[in-house]
Amino acid sequence: MTMKDLSARQKRFLQALLTSKSAREAAQKAGIGEKTAYRWLRQPAFREALQEAESGLLEEAMRRLLSMQSGALDALSDLVSDRRLPGARLAAAKAILDTALRFRNAVELEARLAELEEQVKQVAIQSEPPQGDL
Repeated sequence: MTMKDLSARQKRFLQALLTSKSAREAAQKAGIGEKTAYRWLRQPAFREALQEAESGLLEEAMRRLLSMQSGALDALSDLVSDRRLPGARLAAAKAILDTALRFRNAVELEARLAELEEQVKQVAIQSEPPQGDL
């Protein structure tokens, strides 16, 4: 189920879920009963639409973060170079090193995951029974 497959009430509730602290709060914002909200949340199709909406928000947040990274790196570079602010220099240096390490780990994990996926694909291909003439 996608957003377009939801009723107007379900769409209101889904949108409220994206900005609320709880399902109860979202139900109140959307003007629906709490029991209805929890019933919808148990439906696989509604959960799929919610996951799709959440993925869209995460993608948007990632694009915004990526667009800000150059300025953030420039600011960190300025802080590391500013001898008048030793505390800020230390914090910036720690942030740079921590981020670089996490980025490196993420890249390595991505490569390892891709390799494992390829191995699984090869095993699946090898274990397929041969297609004979019927």
